[in-house]
Formats: sequence, C-alpha cells, structure tokens
Amino acid sequence: MPARAAVSVDPDDEKSIERNRQRELSNVNKLQKYDAAQIDKLEGLEAVRKRPGMYIGDPDERGLHHMVFEVLDNSIDEHLAGFCDKIDVEVHVDGSVSVRDNGRGIPVDIHPKWKMPAVELVLTNLHAGGKFGQGAYKYSGGLHGVGAKCTNALSEWFKVEVSRDGKVYHMAFAKGKTTKKLAV
Repeated sequence: MPARAAVSVDPDDEKSIERNRQRELSNVNKLQKYDAAQIDKLEGLEAVRKRPGMYIGDPDERGLHHMVFEVLDNSIDEHLAGFCDKIDVEVHVDGSVSVRDNGRGIPVDIHPKWKMPAVELVLTNLHAGGKFGQGAYKYSGGLHGVGAKCTNALSEWFKVEVSRDGKVYHMAFAKGKTTKKLAV
C-alpha cells in the first residue's frame, strides 16, 4: 500500500507561494519577449573579450600560447616576405612575453580613411590589417586581421614599440583599449 502524507498550509505561506508564482511568471514573460530591444551589438574588441573561445580556442594554457603565437606570426610573416632575419621571443619573470623582430614595423602614419595611426587601427579594430591581399604580404599566418588584436583585447596590458624611419614609437593598451597614445 502506498504511503500517504497530509500537508496543511498556513494562509501566510499560501500568499508567499502565490507571490513567488507571480514573480516566476513575470520572469518567464520577460524571457519569452523577443523584439529589437533584445538585439545587442558589441563594439570594437568587446566580442573578443565576451567570447574569447571563438578567437583563441579554450582560454586555458593552450589559449594563452595561441595568443603569443598570433603576435609571433606577424614576425614570421615579415620574415617570409623577406623583410626580417631576426626574431626574439622573451618570457619574463611575471609571465609576460615580448616578441621583437627587425622587420619593417607596423605603419605609424595616420590612415587616410580612418584618421588614426595605423598601428592603433590594427591593434584595436577587428578585421583591420595589411594581409587582405593588397600586396603587402604574399604569405601570412595567424587569423588574418584578428590575431594580435585578440592578444591585445585579452591582455591586462599590452605595449607596442615600433621602429620606423629612424624613430622608435611607443603605444600602450589595457584590455584592448588605448591607454597611451602613439608617441616617439
């Protein structure tokens, strides 16, 4: 014979139960609502920070290695294009990594269309780069306009030093945002 239980409910508990039920229905209605207000647009490198796995794979040790390789790929591309014969990679005590080469350096002049230094453009805007077939590179590795900026977006800090035309330019970023404008 099945067991039976008798339950008595206090009227105050019934009110509390009804309030909870109404609250849950309200939440369900909000979830069911789907209109233009539910559509969002991520700006700049927000997409990379929000969904890093889409860009670097798992955000574990393997993803961190991938971030370093994305920056290194740029130096290798310079080598394959015949503009670089020395690449140095240094792992620092704090876990940060420096990649240096003796290639041409990222352009620092103001981009004619986007009105910002090219180095800032390529490090802060998805799909901005010199590897889309305009002739700057015959071969290229990495994520084609996404790589180094992903490393920038996912790094607590990111510094770039560019040697061009006898000058050394510096720029700094934090989580993909410019913190120090381009300076000599």
